[in-house]
Amino acid sequence: MAVPYLQVDNLTKSFGDLVLFENISFGIAEGQRVGLIAKNGSGKTTLLNIIAGKEGYDSGNIVFRRDLRVDYLEQDPQYPEELTVLEACFHHGNSTVELIKEYERCMETEGHPGLEDLLARMDQEKAWEYEQKAKQILSQLKIRNFDQQVKQLSGGQLKRVALANALITEPDLLILDEPTNDLDIVTLNVLEEYLQNFKGCVIVVSHDRYFMDKVVDHLLVFNGQGDIRDFPGNYTQYRDWKDVKAAQEKEKEKEAAKTQEEKTAKVRLNEKRRMSFKEKREFEQLEQEIAALEAEKQSIEEALCSGALSVEELTEKSKRLPELTDLIDEKTMRWLELSEIESN
Repeated sequence: MAVPYLQVDNLTKSFGDLVLFENISFGIAEGQRVGLIAKNGSGKTTLLNIIAGKEGYDSGNIVFRRDLRVDYLEQDPQYPEELTVLEACFHHGNSTVELIKEYERCMETEGHPGLEDLLARMDQEKAWEYEQKAKQILSQLKIRNFDQQVKQLSGGQLKRVALANALITEPDLLILDEPTNDLDIVTLNVLEEYLQNFKGCVIVVSHDRYFMDKVVDHLLVFNGQGDIRDFPGNYTQYRDWKDVKAAQEKEKEKEAAKTQEEKTAKVRLNEKRRMSFKEKREFEQLEQEIAALEAEKQSIEEALCSGALSVEELTEKSKRLPELTDLIDEKTMRWLELSEIESN
């Protein structure tokens, strides 16, 4: 059974009278690569900000697995302009960066209190390798001037620095908001390859369906009013399923409409159909004729059983008996047809 990484229960967020989402609940487990699908303006970015702890919410509960490392690639990352590229990788707080800062403060403090514990944690988190790893990932993303100031970067370069920042610590949960925006093909391929080999959990919002197909294994589809469907599959599989379901619903509607039309036509036909004078006379005569034929049939059956008939009479009555049965059936069927019209 997959280990739960994140559980959201009855989460509500509003801005004044505008309710973005109300009482939504969902869970994300270890190893899952989850795509969020919702209408534009429904609060996908706000939801990611809430999960990442960057924004508050009105009510509900968000519970992470203990000691879960989370990193967030925002849609529009921001850094102080005076920072260098390498300094930017240390700017946004994460557990490793905070540990490095704690170590630096310890070394600046007389007596170096807690140094032994810090050194053990630094080894455990591989914090000594952080700068080298940052440079390696930046290079893979075609950012090689580590001393260049952030203010000199283009939008695409800044997005790559933020991407490197998110990937360096190998988080347990990686949150991505429109990660493909401003990325060139080479950088996009690097990101896709990284995510395909990533062992942790991913939550992603993207309008790039091809990217979603490559990195997502199931979707959380927000239908509004707190209704969330957990769909096992990628975006194309979801669209195909949705198209099939829409076709099935359309076929059901057509069948229902056809059935209703048939019922309506039958009702109208019955409403218009009234027994004519000739049919009324036929109906009355049929009752008499059927009674007479049944009486004749009973008389013949009794005579055949009496043993008093001659050979000629026996032959004649035996021949008449099946004729009577056919006549009775024929007239009874006609009587039933007229009886249905009479009952309207």
